[in-house]
Amino acid sequence: MGGTTWVYIFLGLYIIYCFYWGLKGYFTEKTSSGYSIAGRSIPFFAFLLAATAASFSGWTFIGHPGLIWRDGLAYAFASFYVLTIPITGTFFSKRTWLLGKRYGFVTPGDMYAYYFNSEALRWLVVATAVLYSVFYSAVQLMASAALFNIIAGVPITFGAIFMAFIVWFYVCTGGLKASTWGSKCAR
Repeated sequence: MGGTTWVYIFLGLYIIYCFYWGLKGYFTEKTSSGYSIAGRSIPFFAFLLAATAASFSGWTFIGHPGLIWRDGLAYAFASFYVLTIPITGTFFSKRTWLLGKRYGFVTPGDMYAYYFNSEALRWLVVATAVLYSVFYSAVQLMASAALFNIIAGVPITFGAIFMAFIVWFYVCTGGLKASTWGSKCAR
C-alpha cells in the first residue's frame, strides 16, 4: 500500500465523521437555539477544548515550526500562546458562558446589546466576527490545502475548495454541536 493511500483512507474516515456529526445535528436540533448554541447541551469543558482547537490553525502546524526552523529558538517565544488561549478562556469565557445561560443570550452581540443598550454595538460585533472569521477560515483552509498538496499531490485550489465543502457541510447542517465535535477531529 502506497504512502498516499493512507492519506485517502483517513480523509474518507474524516469525511464520514464530519458528515455524521453534521447530519446528527441536523436531525436532532429543531430550533434556532438548538442550532446556534446546541440547546445549551455542550459542557463548558468540551466547548473550551473546541474553541482552543479552533484557535490552533494551519499556522500552528505548518508556519510556526517553519519559522522556528528559519529564525531559531528566538522565535519560539510565540509558542506561549498555546498556554494563554485555554487559560484566558477558562477565566473569561466561563463568565460569558454563565451569563448567556442565566439571561438567555444566544450570541455575544445579544449580550453586549443588552448590557450597553445599543443595537449599533450588536451590529459592530457581528461585522467584526464575520470579517475575522472569513479571513481566519481562509488561512486555515489554505494551510490544510498546502499540506494536502505536499502529502498527496492534490492541487492547492482543489484541496482548499474540497476541505471548505466538508467544513461548510457539517457547520451548516449541524450547527454548534457539529462544529464542537467536528472541530476536535479536524484540527
